[in-house]
Amino acid sequence: MSEQDSKVRNLEEQTRIVKPTRRFGVLLGFLLKAEADAIFHQQPYETMDGSDPLELWRQFEGNRANLPSLGPAQLEVLPGSLDSLVQAIKGRGTYKQYYEAVADYSFMAAPIASLVTPQWNADLDFVDEIVCASSKEMSIERQLLFAMSEGKITEPIVTGNQVLFTSPRRDLFAHPVPIVRETGEGEFEIVVRAASRPNYIQVAVVENKLLLTNGVHKVCALHKMGYSHCVCVVRQVNDLAEAGVDQRLTTLFRDAVFKSRRPALVTDFLNPLAAAPLKMRAMYQVLQVTFNVGAITVPALPKNHAAQGS
Repeated sequence: MSEQDSKVRNLEEQTRIVKPTRRFGVLLGFLLKAEADAIFHQQPYETMDGSDPLELWRQFEGNRANLPSLGPAQLEVLPGSLDSLVQAIKGRGTYKQYYEAVADYSFMAAPIASLVTPQWNADLDFVDEIVCASSKEMSIERQLLFAMSEGKITEPIVTGNQVLFTSPRRDLFAHPVPIVRETGEGEFEIVVRAASRPNYIQVAVVENKLLLTNGVHKVCALHKMGYSHCVCVVRQVNDLAEAGVDQRLTTLFRDAVFKSRRPALVTDFLNPLAAAPLKMRAMYQVLQVTFNVGAITVPALPKNHAAQGS
């Protein structure tokens, strides 16, 4: 290659559009065809080899019939040696606000192979990142702390009346109701709390099934590391709506799937016969908190107005 050709090639590489992607496992075969089609039109998913998305749906919809049935599942009681650690977790502000105030939870161990998934997609690169940062030989105490870990978010930037947070995960959360604090004579602070979204591994027992309602990527990582059970907080619910599932948003929980011999499982994301390998544009989540201050004037009422009205 001549020097001129080399310069041209280098210039082309420098001007080429950069499009980082991440690997996803998507349970296309558990969805209705219309929803599978909408996924590719409404979200930046692509097939790995450029093949027709609906042909991929047909392939995995056919695979679903050959998946083994879901057998009965049994939760296990945690050893007594964890009692003090469990009490410490119950004393956290996160647990009191987002768990204790919602329902009566128990700390137990659930069989990973029996957990029904709450979603149809999983970021497989994220699963691998968790595996790399974890250990395949965690003690039961470490497993409990892993399951009930609390994330941290990076320091935001302030631009005008906006506070901006960014995260490579979709874990940013700001409480929509501000807190008013008195700081001195005639002074107040108006506070909005921003934090990492609560991410304890959580299971809901519904219709004799163990539905994982939070912690999909953690549980996939545990399964990939060889663990058979995951420590979790558990509650009993009467139906999917009480578990926090909105059946209007996906066909994954239609009766033909959820009540069948084989609903979609968390471990399916790591099963090449169940999860379609897709790629998706890598994205960051941005949380924007905006403050607006305004003052208005209103007509003053006469002092005796209230007495006249009564």
